[in-house]
Amino acid sequence: MNIGLLVTELEDQEVKRICRGAAKAAAGNNVTLCIIPGKYLPKTGSSDIDEFDYQFTALFDYATSDEFDALIIDAERICSRTTILKKEAFLKKFEEKPLLTLTPQDGYSHVNQVLDDEFYFEQLGYEAVCDIIFYKKNQVLPPECEKQLFEERVSDSEKAMAALGEMSYLIFTKKYDAGEAFSFFNRIGLKNGVKTSAILLYDEMTKNTVKYPWKIPAQICIKSGVIDGDELDASQGTMLIGTDRILSTFTRGTNRTLIMGDLFISEYQLGIYIHEFMDSDLSPFFSTNLMSIITGMCRVAHLERQLKKTTDELYEVQEELARDDSVLDHIGDVDYLTGGLNRRGFFAKAYDLLKENFTEGRYAVVAYIHMESLKRINQMFGHDEGDRAVKKVAEILGEIFAGSVCGRIRGDEFAVIEIADDEGTSDTLRERMSMQNSKLLAESGRYINHLQYAICEFSYEDNLSLREMLKETDKNLRKLKGNI
Repeated sequence: MNIGLLVTELEDQEVKRICRGAAKAAAGNNVTLCIIPGKYLPKTGSSDIDEFDYQFTALFDYATSDEFDALIIDAERICSRTTILKKEAFLKKFEEKPLLTLTPQDGYSHVNQVLDDEFYFEQLGYEAVCDIIFYKKNQVLPPECEKQLFEERVSDSEKAMAALGEMSYLIFTKKYDAGEAFSFFNRIGLKNGVKTSAILLYDEMTKNTVKYPWKIPAQICIKSGVIDGDELDASQGTMLIGTDRILSTFTRGTNRTLIMGDLFISEYQLGIYIHEFMDSDLSPFFSTNLMSIITGMCRVAHLERQLKKTTDELYEVQEELARDDSVLDHIGDVDYLTGGLNRRGFFAKAYDLLKENFTEGRYAVVAYIHMESLKRINQMFGHDEGDRAVKKVAEILGEIFAGSVCGRIRGDEFAVIEIADDEGTSDTLRERMSMQNSKLLAESGRYINHLQYAICEFSYEDNLSLREMLKETDKNLRKLKGNI
């Protein structure tokens, strides 16, 4: 039986004690308990939202997974900063599962009253697990469970923080081979007694804002993992599992207590960290610092990938410069070959267009067009013929996107942006592109001059940047390439 315990944060001393009692009950009743510390639901106005807390609430969505048989929710704390209506909407998300709240909430069954004064919160956590097991089987609450013996917990925070210090030193001084940061991290954890843990990341960073709340991706990649002391081979980065199979993957049919942590950068969700619940998790600021270290690793890994991508783009520019002596054409705004905008010119015009015309009620249409056959044309018929093919494509795009900002941003790629008054302009442009692409193929003589393209439409949003729109469009183009 898998039970989810939804709480705020482990820096809350009362929450720590609840988790301690719940873990003891889970072990005694031979069930799996997953602690999900997702912090606090936001206030009503977007200007009042604590972005840090808001990103953590994404973790609660994992509790809707079919892997959870029952839930215990600390609704009083989780919803302490929001409205009654939002509290009701939050609890309603989990109504399909047997659930108990730790304290009385209108319309929901709650854990039996606890009378223990000295160890009230430990006993409350213990009672909650016992109650939900009985409630799941019988649909009614049991009599109060027996009072448990708890002792004052002596925090060995010095040992816990020493382990964190070792982790941070070894990781941030890069005492590991290139590309092995995640697996190295779990080995350090294994050395310090963490026999089950994993870092899992989504294939793409997922934006999560009040206006555009995230949806859990269907899959997640195990970047590194240890199960019962056995290290998983995640070196190839291909260990994809469904986000609805995380518990079964790391319990392997046995019962244990796990804890999740949310990984994010700014408003983007990256993935999760999951590990077996230990006494060190109850040490002051241990969990907070642990998640900070892992998030830092993820940020560095992301920046390294971006650096590699930028380096590859610089090499492409160098190759273009080597083919043409007119350096001034590349420094200016005009593409030497097509006479239209080059990369620099495109971005300059695009930023001006957005600043002046992208307002509430209007739409930005962004397109990426890739000449997938240009390299083959150059190889088989020479660069002069390739240049003619590029010019032909530039002419066609000029007709389709007349009045738009259009430029050649790489040797075989064009980008387009325009501002439209009406929604659905992208559909019209896709039809035009399809017709012209067919015409271009029909007119090809010795070779095929084929275009792959993606056209996306974005409604106005205060924080929506050109970079984000281009990234989303490029992502769609790469998906299209992968399906062909």
